[in-house]
Amino acid sequence: MKEEKKYYKWKIIIIAIFVFIFFPALARASDFFFDSTSEELYQGDTFVVQLKLSTADNLINAVEGTLSFDNTKLEVKEISAGGSIFSLWPKPATALNEKGEINFVGGVMGGFQGVNAEILKIIFFAKKEGAAGVVFDGSSLLFLNDGQGTKVAYKSEPLNLLILKRPANLKPKDEWQPFLEEDKNPPEPFEIVIDRNSAMFSGKYFASFFTTDKESGIDHYEIKDGEGQLVKADSPYELHDQSLRSKVEVKAIDKAGNERVSVLQPLHPIKIYQKSLFWGIIIVALVLLFLGGSVWRKKHRSSKR
Repeated sequence: MKEEKKYYKWKIIIIAIFVFIFFPALARASDFFFDSTSEELYQGDTFVVQLKLSTADNLINAVEGTLSFDNTKLEVKEISAGGSIFSLWPKPATALNEKGEINFVGGVMGGFQGVNAEILKIIFFAKKEGAAGVVFDGSSLLFLNDGQGTKVAYKSEPLNLLILKRPANLKPKDEWQPFLEEDKNPPEPFEIVIDRNSAMFSGKYFASFFTTDKESGIDHYEIKDGEGQLVKADSPYELHDQSLRSKVEVKAIDKAGNERVSVLQPLHPIKIYQKSLFWGIIIVALVLLFLGGSVWRKKHRSSKR
């Protein structure tokens, strides 16, 4: 009887230790997973996969992520941060189809804590039939919002896909097109900041700009400073007019083609007496006065005779 009580006592102790040690560790973990509404995929289909994060027990502020995918079966057509919990993108998501990789660094001011939060939309093209997978790479890093760069443990679930041979009478589907058609709103308003740093652009002035788009996501930016046309650019951007006497115009364009323009007036505007047009007007006025005076003098002399 005593042996039986002793057995149960140790059993309770072991269970208590297990709960104390392991369950808090699970509570501290965060989860990355993929979400796709495509139940059936056929060769030639374009479909949307969402990378999501659940972190109910951690306040996180940044992810340095790498995704791997089967590039013999899949091709990335687009990546969208529209609707993402992240508003800061030190390294926007880029796809390397030749390597079967997607890399990004994203973050959020003040941190994030919640479940089923979207990080990215990845638009894939099914280029070949067969089994294919998308994996959140184990080398990726998740950081706690503690100001110390503390890394957070996480779990990740791969996405397993089966691409079927397309029946002759079935048209390819495009799940991304409805997203673009429904997006009628421009990107969010934003500001242009002029600065210079000895470590960047050889100490020259540059423009920084950034905005988000809640639906289809930002496609690209265009900028103009001084004379010339808008050109495609990334932030930060080295300014052509280092005198800062020109206005700076930046256009943000989302993936649906909607636009938002921000304009920064010259920080060192040209004084009116510094403008060539001003002096041109003065010279023309003086010439006209001189010519007018000459004509008047000739007429005055003729009238005396």
